[in-house]
Amino acid sequence: MTPMTPWFHRPRAEPAQRGVVVLGAPLESGPRFRGARLMPAALRDAGLDDALRRAGVAVADLGDLEIHVGDHTRDAATGVLAYREVCAATEKIREGVPQLLDSPDTPLVIGGCCGILVGIVAALRERYRHVGLAFVDGHLDFYDAESAPDGALADMTFAVLTRGGPSSLTTIVGGLPLVHPDDAWVLGFRDHWVMRARRAPDALRELPEAHFADDADVRHHGPVEVGRAVSTALADRPGRFWLHVALDVLSSSAMPAVYDTLPGGLDWDELTALLRPVVRNGALLGLDVAGYDPGKDPGRRCAARVVRLLADVLGGQTT
Repeated sequence: MTPMTPWFHRPRAEPAQRGVVVLGAPLESGPRFRGARLMPAALRDAGLDDALRRAGVAVADLGDLEIHVGDHTRDAATGVLAYREVCAATEKIREGVPQLLDSPDTPLVIGGCCGILVGIVAALRERYRHVGLAFVDGHLDFYDAESAPDGALADMTFAVLTRGGPSSLTTIVGGLPLVHPDDAWVLGFRDHWVMRARRAPDALRELPEAHFADDADVRHHGPVEVGRAVSTALADRPGRFWLHVALDVLSSSAMPAVYDTLPGGLDWDELTALLRPVVRNGALLGLDVAGYDPGKDPGRRCAARVVRLLADVLGGQTT
């Protein structure tokens, strides 16, 4: 009888590569975001599935949720644009996300505008009760209904998650806050001076427990170091988290095909370096990517670059 090899002498199996399960959420919460609903189709046409597979990632694509917002009137009671349709879209996203969470693979939700995050986090809260958020965005998205330029949900996303919003919307998303401020890490923003000029609520002052690092802070401390610190903190508390990536966190020279450009911003290498340690942390529940406008990218160069970014950051995951 051949003696068994002691477990500590056996060769260790390589960790399995995680796959990705994709869902499109083509929400446009206002006319300024027109074109964002084409984002899922544009990234697929630019070869998203093939790029992920070449990076060693198995892909399951569940198609798009049926979302349509055609009303461009601002609700008198709430100040939110296309209020009923936006509530219906949020409900549809909340109902669609659990099928991703049931998968052993990494959920990837493709927007649409940043308003998709409200329905996503509502589904996460319903499943896990307590989740953290890495919010990578060129904008703070902390307007209220009075100060938001046109009343779009996308401009209020972070405020709704941490402070609440109109009652019909918060009924959909459940108890508030959806994300406790001390479990929120806001990275790469650079519009606080714009918000101040518009007399919007000051997120940095109103949410002292939250963690903020603007684009200059990320660059000063190093994108890799910031990504590692954030993902380690969120893995420690609350122990699981979601990653939101708005592509306007990039500079307008790097990524012109967004619906709202600002001075400053990260370059592609800096964003890749920031996201890699976050995506590869085992406490990550999934991620969404939003904010690309194919209407401003006639040659689809930006779409191809977004696809490369996703392949670069998702290609190194292991279970």
